[in-house]
Amino acid sequence: MSYGRLRPGEAIRAALQVSRAVADVGTILLAFVLSYDVYVWTIRSGFLQRAVQDPVPYAGGGVLFAALALLCFWGLGLYRDRASVLNLWEYGTVVKGLVLAAACFFAVLFFLRLTSYSRLVVVGAIGLATVLVLLERRVLSAAIGKLQLTGRLGRRAIIYGCGTTGRLVMKKIVQAPHLGCSVVGFLDESATEGALVECRVAQGGPLLRVPVLGRLEELRDLVARQKVDELFVTVGTGSPERMREIFELAESCQVAVAVVPRLGSHRADQVRVEDLGAVPLLRMQQVPAARAKHVLKRGFDLVGAIALGIATAPLWIAAWLLLRLEGGGPILFAQERVGLAGRRFRLFKFRTMRTDVNPYAPSPESDWDPRVTRCGRLLRVTGLDELPQLINVLRGEMSLVGPRPEMPFIVDGYGPLERERLQVKPGITGPWQVSADRQAEIHENLEYDLYYVSHQSLVLDALILLETAFFTAGLVFRALWPRSKTRGRLARLEPDAALRIPRTAATAPGADPGAYVLVALDQRRSNGDVSLTWMHGIHVAAAAGRRWAVKVLAAAQNRATFDRLFAEVDRGLESEDRHTAYVAYRSRAELRELAVGAQLVLTDLSHVAAWVKDAGRDLIWASPAGLQWFWSNGHRDELEAELAGWVSAGEVPEAAVS
Repeated sequence: MSYGRLRPGEAIRAALQVSRAVADVGTILLAFVLSYDVYVWTIRSGFLQRAVQDPVPYAGGGVLFAALALLCFWGLGLYRDRASVLNLWEYGTVVKGLVLAAACFFAVLFFLRLTSYSRLVVVGAIGLATVLVLLERRVLSAAIGKLQLTGRLGRRAIIYGCGTTGRLVMKKIVQAPHLGCSVVGFLDESATEGALVECRVAQGGPLLRVPVLGRLEELRDLVARQKVDELFVTVGTGSPERMREIFELAESCQVAVAVVPRLGSHRADQVRVEDLGAVPLLRMQQVPAARAKHVLKRGFDLVGAIALGIATAPLWIAAWLLLRLEGGGPILFAQERVGLAGRRFRLFKFRTMRTDVNPYAPSPESDWDPRVTRCGRLLRVTGLDELPQLINVLRGEMSLVGPRPEMPFIVDGYGPLERERLQVKPGITGPWQVSADRQAEIHENLEYDLYYVSHQSLVLDALILLETAFFTAGLVFRALWPRSKTRGRLARLEPDAALRIPRTAATAPGADPGAYVLVALDQRRSNGDVSLTWMHGIHVAAAAGRRWAVKVLAAAQNRATFDRLFAEVDRGLESEDRHTAYVAYRSRAELRELAVGAQLVLTDLSHVAAWVKDAGRDLIWASPAGLQWFWSNGHRDELEAELAGWVSAGEVPEAAVS
């Protein structure tokens, strides 16, 4: 079939498959060239006492091995459309295919009695090809992912249902660009048309926001306008008749349909499909029984921990010196965590925060959290703060690879699904650690840990460790060569400087009626205590509320305190002249929606600050020492006048901005 007879999406998908095959062959040939060049260099440098061999046989051997690898990849299904968690199935299949190709290659050499090849060159080329092909596929996926964000990559898909399962399907499509599919929107019977569903594309990368386009009945019109190729159904339809109607509607629109299986309250990623004589069966994933492989895994952990400890010894010494020079205090930080079968243990890290910080306070979600020390910031950015957990591995409390251990109070709230994480030892690294969802809560992204629990093997561990090495190298590169000198900086406001809330708030003349300022301060207070952070935040909220719409996050038990504080700073101001309103905390997702929808956010919560930063909104970080302002939209020059006026008028204390 020629490309001219294919739909555009199918043609692009076929082209992607061909490009992946060509890239694989080219990478394998490059590995043979590099291995031969290194071999020649070692001879000419005097490290090997041998004669330089003719390169022609090695060129032929490279072509033969590349052909065998291509056949093995094809037979193992590597060029079919398939996505897995972090593409780990793809990487594992690459390793299996190259091992099988190597076995076939050596068999050919043996039976044809080809003895002109140096084993050093051949073995080196195969080992190098394994690393280079894995790296090539990462780079190719990243390049294809950039095309995917434009919405012009291959098949264009609509997802029916923007609930948990629909968002999961979107995430899997976005994080597997080699499938040649782009999500253009959602259909939902209850969501507001135009509402945005977001998904993080890569670790530290941008958020992709896709709109709700309407209801299912509007599919025909949307197919024509959006050029849709595929419909994913992720919601229960209630009856077989309704499902038949959906299929008939999609068929009349010439749109392919894919249905996500549902088994009651179980997650979609817990279900696997089996083939019983052309009859598909849905079966729940089973955790593999404990066998001798656990003994092998323990040996793998011990050898790996000792090797990594020796290799990173200079980093341990450097961290010790830096932490000592920064002001003393303990080098290691210990915290109680929950491991295999619910057993508790003390987890070790290099200390990255001040010594007066509560060890069980919420973890910083950005490297500019004021609790983090300068040395700690470097350790956190590079991931080196996790190195002392090698001690936990040697003690048998942790593994090199596995689900991250949680704190006891979080595990106490686990349900049956979350408790499946406790069936294996926790790890220093794991699928979630190197995923695009690392900034979210672990329990909100269980598919990574559930995948590992169901598919654990030494090959999978090795792949995750290699992925961690690639990921850490990327972190170090971004830390040393940031894309922008001003990106992510915090500017401390001087006493005579200030900020003015942009006049896009609801009370400004001619402004967007939906615009607002959000004040989200930590609500965990008791006995009516008021911190300096609250006082600074209330003063700014009160001053802003005189002119613009302000939403103040307030728990029910704290509203009386907020009322008293507002009354103290707004003496003589009638309540109807204050444009402030309380909002309650109902869920993390709802708070995030409030934060990313605001024009300006004042907060002392690190996770809220991270959301605001990602959304490109203006941010004021509140701390007992004062206020810091992170600018995202280039408004600094415009925003430095209003609060200065408030300070001079006595409406805001100078300490709040000094």
